[in-house]
Amino acid sequence: MDRRSWLWRRKSSEKSPGETESCGSISSHSERFSDDQAYPAHTPQSPEVISKVSPTEDADDTVKILRDKLSAALLNISAKEDLARQHAKVAEEAVLGWENAEREVLVLKQQLEDATKKNSALEDRVGHLDAALKECMRQLRQAREEQEQRINEALSKRTSEWESTKLELEARLVELQIQLQTAKAEATSSAESDFRQKLEAAERENSSLRRKLLSHAEELELSILERDLSTQSAEMASKLHLENIKKVTKLEAECRRLKAMARKVSPATDHKSLAASSICVESFTDSQSDIGERLLAVENDAHKTISSEMNEPSCSGSLAPVLISEVDQLKNQKVIGRNMMVPSVEINLMDDFLEMERLAALPDAESANSHLQSGLLSDEANSRESQWKAELQLMIHRTAELEEKIDKIEEEKMKSEVMLTECQKQVEILQRQLKETDAQLLEQKAQLDLANESNQARTEEIKRIAEKKNWMESQLKIAEAEIKNLLSKVSSLDEQVIEERALSEEKEAQCRKLEDELSKIKREAELQKKTELSRVARSNEELKIKQEKELALAASKFAECQKTISSLGRQLKSLATLEDLLLDSEKSSDVTSEGLKKKW
Repeated sequence: MDRRSWLWRRKSSEKSPGETESCGSISSHSERFSDDQAYPAHTPQSPEVISKVSPTEDADDTVKILRDKLSAALLNISAKEDLARQHAKVAEEAVLGWENAEREVLVLKQQLEDATKKNSALEDRVGHLDAALKECMRQLRQAREEQEQRINEALSKRTSEWESTKLELEARLVELQIQLQTAKAEATSSAESDFRQKLEAAERENSSLRRKLLSHAEELELSILERDLSTQSAEMASKLHLENIKKVTKLEAECRRLKAMARKVSPATDHKSLAASSICVESFTDSQSDIGERLLAVENDAHKTISSEMNEPSCSGSLAPVLISEVDQLKNQKVIGRNMMVPSVEINLMDDFLEMERLAALPDAESANSHLQSGLLSDEANSRESQWKAELQLMIHRTAELEEKIDKIEEEKMKSEVMLTECQKQVEILQRQLKETDAQLLEQKAQLDLANESNQARTEEIKRIAEKKNWMESQLKIAEAEIKNLLSKVSSLDEQVIEERALSEEKEAQCRKLEDELSKIKREAELQKKTELSRVARSNEELKIKQEKELALAASKFAECQKTISSLGRQLKSLATLEDLLLDSEKSSDVTSEGLKKKW
């Protein structure tokens, strides 16, 4: 565009000197024509001037004519200069409008270039964004696929592991349940069989022991009854012994009295009877005391065994109340026996006591007959001593039998204690077996608890995996939302690009319109220039034709004027002022031509 404007300016500058030259040539032709006209006008009149008028008047006329012509030429020149100035102004305005249009076109082109650059940048950016979006989508799809694959693999692995562990645990649980059932069945069967066998054996032993205990209890009852009787008899004997001691003292006194009375008859027999009676009484009291002590020891042992049996475990607990009940029954029977036997013994003893009192309470009136009855008393004393000896032997025999029975009872008691210890040992063994079965059950319960805990841990791991899956799905949803936002942004950018493209198209259309307008303006300016140039050329041609005609006339007249030059030498001096005026007009025409050149 700058080159075109420079060429246009160059053409205008080249045209303006031609116009100025044409104007200058026109002015020079007009001056020449005026000079030629002046000279021919003067030349034809020169013979007349010579002949009729004086030379000063002819010169004045020619000067006036020349002045008129010069004024007309100057008017023509000024009109042409005005036209040229108008044309120059129009051309300058056209050039300015064209330059302004070119500037606007340049601005619009720059705006177009900027818009195209922006569009290209936006298109590049959109392309990059599309590529980045595609890459992001590809990466997201790939990440999603990888993540889904990992999740599926992890889930499949976890599910397979969980199923395998579940199957193992179920198999283990089934095995443990089977083992538990078998162990329970075996334990129950073995325990029941053992318990049954042991219970049967224990029941048999208990039945046998009960029988033995019943037999021993009966024997003990008998022995206790005998012991009670012996103790009662011993107690009564001790009481009677005390009373007998008193009576013996009385009898000794009486015996002394009787001895004194019967010394004459049989002193030796009386001494023997008294010694035997004292010895029998002492042996009877000693045996009764020994029997009482032994019976007390047996009762203490029985009470100790009963208390120890009361303190034994649960197995002997079933036997202890039986023994206690039996002992209570024996005691009741013993008390009944005592209540039944005591009166008979007391009756016998009271009979003896009454006899002794009766003997001791013999009246003093019979003292006279003592000599006669001494024999009878000695016989009675001997009979009584023999009875006492027989009773003592019976008591000794009975005490020996009781001692043997007590020894047998103690032996049976030891055997029963041994049997009880064996039963207690068996019960302890059974309790140990029960404890072992309980421990096995506890171990199996602990294994079941561990299996349940492992199942809970697996379920917790599955829950964690599900939570991770949910989190990954939420992350995927967030990524999808971001992708949607990016897609919306891309769509908005596409819309902006479309809008900018539409704006660029509008601007391009405006630029095209402006270019069309500029082309129209250029065409109009060129047409105006062509019309003006044609009009100026026509006017110049007309002027040239006129000038040529005038020049031809002037040449003819100049030839005539040359003839009269010599005669007009003086007139030329007077015309020096006219020449100065012409010089001024030429200078003004040169100035105008230079101004036009400068404008163009």
